Amino acid sequence: MTSCSEDTDTTPLPQSIDLRSVENDLQKLRGRLRTVAEFIHDPAHDFAARHALALRLGLPVPTPAPAARQTKEATR
Repeated sequence: MTSCSEDTDTTPLPQSIDLRSVENDLQKLRGRLRTVAEFIHDPAHDFAARHALALRLGLPVPTPAPAARQTKEATR
C-alpha cells in the first residue's frame, strides 16, 4: 500500500526536466525561423538578399513582385 505522501509527490523526473528544456529550445528556434521567413517574403527588403538567404537556409525562395506593383510602389 502506498502512503499519502507518495501520491502527492510532484517532484519532476529528470527526464521531464530535460524534455521541457528541449521543448523551450524548439519553441525559440521556431520563432527565429518564423522571423527569417517573414523577412524573406517581405518585399520591402532587397530581393537578391532575400533570395540568397532563402537558398542558403534551404527555405522556399521569394517570388519577385510583379513589375506593375513595383512601379506603383516606387511612385508613392
